[in-house]
Amino acid sequence: MHRDAVAEIRERTDIVELVNAYTPLKKAGRSYKGLCPFHQEKTPSFVVFPDSQNFHCFGCGKGGDIFPFQLEVEKVDFPEALRELAKRAGIDLADTPGVSKETDERRERLLSAIDLAATFFHDQLLNQPGGTAGRELAEQRGLDRATIERFRLGFAPDRWDALLTMLWTRGFDAATLVEAGLAQERQTGGHYDRFRNRLIFPIADREGKIVGFGARALGDDQPKYLNSPQTSLFDKSSLLYALNLAKDAIKSENRAIIVEGYMDAIAAHQFGHPNVVAAMGTALTESQVGLVKRFSKRIVLALDADAAGQMATLRSLESMPNALDHVESPVPDAAGIVRFERKLDAQISILQLPVGKDPDELLRKSPEQWDSLVESAMPFLDFVIDVIARDVDLNDPRSKSAAFQRIAPLLRQVGDQVTQQHYLGRVAIRLGISEQVLWSELKRGQLRTSPHIAVSQPTRTTARRIKNEDYLTAVLLKHAALCRDFLDVISDDDLLDSRNREIVRVLRMEGADQVEPDVLLSGLDENVASHGEAILQLLDGTPSAFPGQIRQAATSALNGIRRERLEFLMRQLQLELMSAQQEEDSGVLESLTNQMANLAAQKQNFEPPKSPYFRDSRDEPGYMPGR
Repeated sequence: MHRDAVAEIRERTDIVELVNAYTPLKKAGRSYKGLCPFHQEKTPSFVVFPDSQNFHCFGCGKGGDIFPFQLEVEKVDFPEALRELAKRAGIDLADTPGVSKETDERRERLLSAIDLAATFFHDQLLNQPGGTAGRELAEQRGLDRATIERFRLGFAPDRWDALLTMLWTRGFDAATLVEAGLAQERQTGGHYDRFRNRLIFPIADREGKIVGFGARALGDDQPKYLNSPQTSLFDKSSLLYALNLAKDAIKSENRAIIVEGYMDAIAAHQFGHPNVVAAMGTALTESQVGLVKRFSKRIVLALDADAAGQMATLRSLESMPNALDHVESPVPDAAGIVRFERKLDAQISILQLPVGKDPDELLRKSPEQWDSLVESAMPFLDFVIDVIARDVDLNDPRSKSAAFQRIAPLLRQVGDQVTQQHYLGRVAIRLGISEQVLWSELKRGQLRTSPHIAVSQPTRTTARRIKNEDYLTAVLLKHAALCRDFLDVISDDDLLDSRNREIVRVLRMEGADQVEPDVLLSGLDENVASHGEAILQLLDGTPSAFPGQIRQAATSALNGIRRERLEFLMRQLQLELMSAQQEEDSGVLESLTNQMANLAAQKQNFEPPKSPYFRDSRDEPGYMPGR
């Protein structure tokens, strides 16, 4: 999005009018005052300043201009806030640089085909003779008509071309239907319906636009559940079933409950629990958690109760902190440097289902248990500690060390030291290790595992610590086309800062390497965009470089990242070696020594970072191979 559009939206939008639509304001001198829309209060502390077109709440501390207000009050990301404010201001974003009108039109065409398909399936289930089998299944599962209509459930007839024929008559060509995930191409030529003889679950985005489908087979047909394929509109890992229907209840109840399957979510809504969404049978992803956090930071997971389900839940929890909101806490060190460490600002709990029951079955047979199970949900750190510690061999120091290394990153993101100390005590008891040792180990890894900015007092911008991953992300951002192949070899494990991960994720999108960095950043979350602008300044003042020099700089930074990670692992291994030496365990010593040698060999592959101004002769003007 072009920054001129952002400026024009600001110029055309009166913040007093915008805010007054959400909370009544009264004039107080040169400013306006009202109750804060972001936190509960009885005495107004929310002030709008028309001269500067800014707001500030003296209760919760939130402030800014129209964009932060829209982001917070509507719980949307930056692109959505931009679209909403542009519409309000009467600005057509399609006329601004960086926005393709053809792309928007193509997207609307696909959405139209999918919505027509949903209408067709819904009519088949409710009214047509071909939907009898679907109606029988819906009745068996206890779905009433109001629920069927609320979720727009449908049925795909047991024919190869029922949907195709209908959509062809509406002017949709086969290529569009394949692109929308509604049809598949035969190897022998022609096309056929993707969904046949299945109960259909339309899957909508947060705003209620249907972008794909889930489909349950009748009888023993396989696969039992079939989803739309990955398309430009449908990414299962970035969607939550029923979020469009649940978001208001999540906001009003200040709690989101995430279940596993479609029927679990539907049953919850039917039995009076509209704040429930479903992960659609997949492991919960960071993107999905990011969707929920916009409406509530209180998240309850109600997933499988068996051992495999608990391990899947654990893997989800271990990925959660990067997706959830954080607060920055100033932490001074002995050298007088203030480090702003990011702390987890959310409440995650695990609903303990009775073994052998899923939410759907529980809600139908024992609906009175649901509320009590939700209220007694286990805090996520208790769950993590229990699941990880239960399989630890207390006679094996490596097993105990490995367990703590899994728990430690989550402990570091706890918001206060009292709570942190409480859980550290629990871990110490479960692992049979003194709290003092665990506390020392926790702090040892603090700077390496928590993204932070180091600053000298009093300002944060004058002494920004340059990290290899910040430098690498800046190079990729500024020279996206030249360094595009680097994106294929960088993993999330290489980047500790979630803002850098988000920038790299966007750079991987098709066509991103053709967009100027400032245009690309303007479409991102404000914090991510600000971070991107800050790291780009790391490249200011560097001499002009040839392509080979730029790639050498990126390679050196990536090598530095991986070398630092290996050094960290080697330090952890050294602690285990010392313990094994004290216990004179020759077998363990031999194994650990071999592991250390392997890490050392890997470390040799990553040379210390060279100067970014290293000159590659192949970039010299007039260079030709063989000279």
